[in-house]
Amino acid sequence: MVAGNAIERVHKNIMEFRNYMLSEIYFPYVVFLQGSNFATHTFFVESPEGRKVKIAHDAGNLNRIDRVTASSFGMEINQNYCKNVFVELDDHIQMLQAPSLYFQSDSWAQQDMFQILMEVASTSIEVLLPDIR
Repeated sequence: MVAGNAIERVHKNIMEFRNYMLSEIYFPYVVFLQGSNFATHTFFVESPEGRKVKIAHDAGNLNRIDRVTASSFGMEINQNYCKNVFVELDDHIQMLQAPSLYFQSDSWAQQDMFQILMEVASTSIEVLLPDIR
């Protein structure tokens, strides 16, 4: 899938889930992105011809992180945002439902994804526990 199309799909899916969860005080939506377009640090890879290619995390022509973080209100990446965030301005409080966006250039290991998903599941239970009792 073309990178732009995948990013648009992520936005659409987040918005659809946000609509569904609007009356909830938690938002257990997690996205794992990987590849050179989602690098969080600069590194070099070797091409098949042996040439060193720089993958710069701050290169605007390559990095796509900022295109996805629009769905999370520009909040920090690689963080658990399962609990809704409340922003207060004057006498108005706004609830933000931010997805937990996890980025890295390398492939995700199952164990790493499992740990993140368990943390989000635990946070969900923590938020819901008062209503269960």
